[in-house]
Amino acid sequence: KKIDENFHEILINNQIYYATNDGKYLIVGSIIDLNTKESITENTKMKQRLAIIDSIQTQNLIIYRPDKTNHTLTIFTDASCPYCQKLHNEIPDLLENNIEVRYVLFSRNGNNVDAYQQLISAWCSEDRASAIDDIFQGELLDESKGCDNPLDKNYEYASLLSVEGTPTIFLEDGRIIPGYQNYKNILAFIAK
Repeated sequence: KKIDENFHEILINNQIYYATNDGKYLIVGSIIDLNTKESITENTKMKQRLAIIDSIQTQNLIIYRPDKTNHTLTIFTDASCPYCQKLHNEIPDLLENNIEVRYVLFSRNGNNVDAYQQLISAWCSEDRASAIDDIFQGELLDESKGCDNPLDKNYEYASLLSVEGTPTIFLEDGRIIPGYQNYKNILAFIAK
């Protein structure tokens, strides 16, 4: 994509590069428009993230909906993550502020750990949201025999989005909040 008369933005395997139009230089790193103070690179990354997040089917999410939705958060969460538990405790305040929370269940330590089995058990339960509530309250779910579930696909999404830790919060415009934040800080991020 042409940036201006001097540069092109090039995407190779989800990586962003810049090349001079004369082909003499390849630039790795962030490009900032000094007139607008905007990061051209971050704007492209936000669009990339949104395309991936939008490709996650809603039936593969656990969704907490307020009566009226003004904003949406997509959160990669893990049953073994204490900060995910803290964030989960913020859901009532987020809902009260008209923020929909969409959980992508993601076992950050892979599929050979107890947390992965707990997420499978939650997914395969009759009431997924209630099962996740139970997990985050410290209850262990009975091991499920399994069912069709999105956990392996969610791991792929996490890889594409460079999610390395949990919770990882994506705002509806593609911005990212890595790690735990309380609801007031989340509201401040949304307002920026």
